[in-house]
Amino acid sequence: MDQTITPYLIVTLGAVLLAILASLFALRLALSSGQAGQGWKEKAADLDRQVGDFDLIFGAYPGLVLVWDETAKPIKFEGNNPWGEPKVYGSPAALASILRFSEKGKSKDLPFRILNSLADHKTISKTDNALTLRGYLTGLRQRGEAFSISISLPEGNLIEAAGRVAGRQVVLWLEDVSIRGEDERSAISRFETSRLTAEQDPKAFIDMMGRAPFPIWRLSNSGQIVWANPAYVAAVGAKDLRDLIKSQIHLDDAAAQQVQEVLQTNEPKEDVRHLIFSGQRRATAVNLFPVNGGVAGMAVDAAEADNLREALTRHIRAHDELLNAMDEGIIIFGADQTVSFHNRALRDLFKLEEGWFKGRPRHSDWLDYLRDKNEIPAQADYHSWRERELSLYTDWPEEMPEELWGLPDGRTLRLVRMRDPHGGISLLFSDMTDAMTLKSQLGTLINVQKATLDKLSEGIAVFGTDGRLKIHNSSFEKMWSLSEEDLKDNPRFGDIVQLCMPLYHQKAFWQDLAGRITDPNPEIRRHVEGEIKRSDDKMLTWLSKPLPDGATLVAWDDVTSARRAEAALIERTQALEEADRMKSEFVGHVSYQLRTPLTTISGYADFLQNGGAGEMSDKQSEYVFAIQSASEDLAKIIDDILDIAAIEANVLDLDLGDVNVFDLLDKALDYVAVKADDTKIALELRCDEDIGVIRADETRLKQVVHNLLGNALRFTKPGGNIELGGQKAPGGGVMIWVKDNGVGIPTERQPQVFQSFESSRGGAGLGLALVQRFVARHGGWVELESAEDQGTHVTCYLPKEASTDGAHPELFGGNA
Repeated sequence: MDQTITPYLIVTLGAVLLAILASLFALRLALSSGQAGQGWKEKAADLDRQVGDFDLIFGAYPGLVLVWDETAKPIKFEGNNPWGEPKVYGSPAALASILRFSEKGKSKDLPFRILNSLADHKTISKTDNALTLRGYLTGLRQRGEAFSISISLPEGNLIEAAGRVAGRQVVLWLEDVSIRGEDERSAISRFETSRLTAEQDPKAFIDMMGRAPFPIWRLSNSGQIVWANPAYVAAVGAKDLRDLIKSQIHLDDAAAQQVQEVLQTNEPKEDVRHLIFSGQRRATAVNLFPVNGGVAGMAVDAAEADNLREALTRHIRAHDELLNAMDEGIIIFGADQTVSFHNRALRDLFKLEEGWFKGRPRHSDWLDYLRDKNEIPAQADYHSWRERELSLYTDWPEEMPEELWGLPDGRTLRLVRMRDPHGGISLLFSDMTDAMTLKSQLGTLINVQKATLDKLSEGIAVFGTDGRLKIHNSSFEKMWSLSEEDLKDNPRFGDIVQLCMPLYHQKAFWQDLAGRITDPNPEIRRHVEGEIKRSDDKMLTWLSKPLPDGATLVAWDDVTSARRAEAALIERTQALEEADRMKSEFVGHVSYQLRTPLTTISGYADFLQNGGAGEMSDKQSEYVFAIQSASEDLAKIIDDILDIAAIEANVLDLDLGDVNVFDLLDKALDYVAVKADDTKIALELRCDEDIGVIRADETRLKQVVHNLLGNALRFTKPGGNIELGGQKAPGGGVMIWVKDNGVGIPTERQPQVFQSFESSRGGAGLGLALVQRFVARHGGWVELESAEDQGTHVTCYLPKEASTDGAHPELFGGNA
């Protein structure tokens, strides 16, 4: 250290001074014993002069000297006063210089105030140690380690300090370099002026902090407030800075505790909590951080930041929930290439375990993991491919196209890469397997539909909302004599109309059709169809149908041949109907005319059989019986013919009444029993007696049953079986059937058995025809099952109540 009195000289002078003091003390003891001599008085006076000289020497030293005497009281660097009670030597200017950096206090606490204000500031030394004065003094006291350092104060001042051990004494030299070589009186005057300026004009002391609208304050290394700006003074309710420093008012108890934590850890502390300012409770960010010589604090209004933080938190939560609700898999990597987010769809898409993401794996780890699970496209050189993927963090192209990943399991994924402003990368995966399959199927379907349309005989044309042709087939071109050149480049409907006008020149028709194609009004675009006849005598049917996408389908069909065939068919039908009417009239007329001679023949046969002409021989009786049988058969045929004619002429009315189905079947079976016995055919009735009653024409139903039984007897061989049955039908009504095991009906003849005058094996062919017509007249129907050489099964379905259309009108309120 550059000073006029070296530390060693001062130590020597101190030791000499102590020795002199000890001698004086002994001399005084000797004099007090009553034997004080003149010599001792002279020695005492000489020692006093030397002490005065030493005081003058210490007074000339431009610094302070602090001396700890081990014999008096050991130094303890702990407790409320960790510095002990050293003696302080030095000039008044040096004392004033050092005291301006310390806290105010009592004179007896002078060493404590000095050392406490300098103990924790940064130091500069020639060694690599980065200790504070507190650390150096501890090493000097405990291990005798001498030091020479410079203490850097916040205001830019430097205090040079040196420590040595002198015998059983520890000595500390402190010197303010700013007063070196300065007159003592002028230095003291400058210190006082600076102190008054700092107290009376804080803006000159630290103008920027003083103008801050939020509280800023500074504390010493003992936790005492040494300065604060007006905002802090107002926040804690102090009168002024002097009142604040005197009262030591903290923002709250937590702030005082926070100061101690900063002093102990030498680390900044930040906390956001609610404080009351001007009667309002507001969220406040309290920041305390270590500075040279203590702690500085700031309290910033965090209400807006807190609201923004909450809004940001809600936004991030909503953003995450939205991404989690998406079907696409999303994974986000930060600029450090670690996973910052992934959604549920991604885990499901790649079958990933949730626990794998807890360690925030890197992008490269994720690619390796997918490779192990066989969830990436097959790569000939995986490491090169991975490096290209990771190089996107530093070399992002101007355009990043989408990419398709074909996975080994057959799935196809669409990959979209996105770069965020902070350098991270987001990946979005969509499972396109179904879409690709559907696209392929759609392409196939479109090709099939196009080929199908070209094979249609109808002309098809689809027009968009802009009136342009979108789709057409070859039939449309041929039907209107259009060439491929005419229809290229999607011509407008109006242009096509001009090409079609020579074949059909009704402008009103084309204008109406154009409106249906281009007008968005749904009332006008409704489904419409019609028929036109062109100038070439061809007849076309057309329809206009709106499609779901807003387009309009117009279809044309050439029905010229169909219309001509239809006209011919109508003409033929009318001729057949006329012939059938004439046939019915002829048959009815002939049948009626046959009844008179037949009655005469039948009457004379009965007369002869009853002996009216005398007794006949057996041979004669046999001939007469044959005449009677033939007459009866012919009479029945005539009655059937008349019934058929009446039904076809729609003049046969039903006489409805309550019919007991069981009684009807039982009596019908009795009627044919004699004939069945003669032919040795077994008859069986299968019907419950409680089958019930239906509303029907009993006479006609008897005819139905008798005809069915007659057919069965006629075509069943001796020894065969015939079953007559009845049961309730599902949904109401009854089923009546006749089943035999006779010769049956050939399959090719079955469609004609219900037609008049059609018989599979001879006969008039009226039995089943009448059965079908009588049952239909009642509102029922007939079913036939038959196989050749296996028998026939005919079933009649009759409703619970017969249809009133065939009943007498007067029974239902009609006019007679």
